Amino acid sequence: MKISILGVGTFGKALAYILEKNNHEIIKEEIGEADIVFVSVPSFAIDEVLLKYKDELKNKKIVICSKGFNKNGNLLSFELPKEFPDNQFYFLYGPTLAEGLMTGEYSGFILAGGNDKGEIKKLIESKSIYVELSDDVVGVQVGATFKNVVNIFIGLAEGAKLGENTKAFVYTKGLENIRNAGVSIGANSETFLGLSCAGDLYLNSRSRELGEEIGKGKTFDEVDKELIYPKEGIITLQNLENIEKYIKSDLSYFKLIYRIIFDYLDIKSAILEIK
Repeated sequence: MKISILGVGTFGKALAYILEKNNHEIIKEEIGEADIVFVSVPSFAIDEVLLKYKDELKNKKIVICSKGFNKNGNLLSFELPKEFPDNQFYFLYGPTLAEGLMTGEYSGFILAGGNDKGEIKKLIESKSIYVELSDDVVGVQVGATFKNVVNIFIGLAEGAKLGENTKAFVYTKGLENIRNAGVSIGANSETFLGLSCAGDLYLNSRSRELGEEIGKGKTFDEVDKELIYPKEGIITLQNLENIEKYIKSDLSYFKLIYRIIFDYLDIKSAILEIK
């Protein structure tokens, strides 16, 4: 099958690799005659990228791998169908570091969306790739988005050498706050115990590394210049004011992370404010 991948960064390259191993023809950074389009551009750029190909995308199935709300603060699944009413959208996330996918580590994804999810699943699965299906489009998006932010917080505690008990507290309260945010807009509570959220929080990701470096005493500007990391967590923090218009739960946990990074709030003091 011909498959297009828009956004061939670290994860996009890994995605191309596993699809090519499954004998699919990959078209990178264009649509062409692709039957299905995987999108792995940063969430804040997704509207612009897809609108660029709007005519070519008509009636094609689109698999969103981008993690995040759009720049206006709403979920991609709520916004994209307004511009693309003739397309079916699916959302693919999981605790899957690109390096592990490339080296053949056994890895799991979760795939949410409408009709024919099973057909998308067959494209991806292999002896080393497991794909779980979900009908909770809202839940997998909220989990995949906010887990980047919580991973930064866990990294902050790690970098500040606050100990395993404190990291466990930050992790647990982070998972609780992600669940509350998702459930407030219709997600299934159980989704947050799965691959797109709790599973992804387990990973020692580059978002966590970002937090660790800041926790050691560096400023965000210093780390931003030194480290290659996924931008979605930081973008989500900077977009909290817009996101708050849609989420119907308290986002103060996430605001603490913003205050540590951008307002220089002491990490220990911030953790004491978590309820």
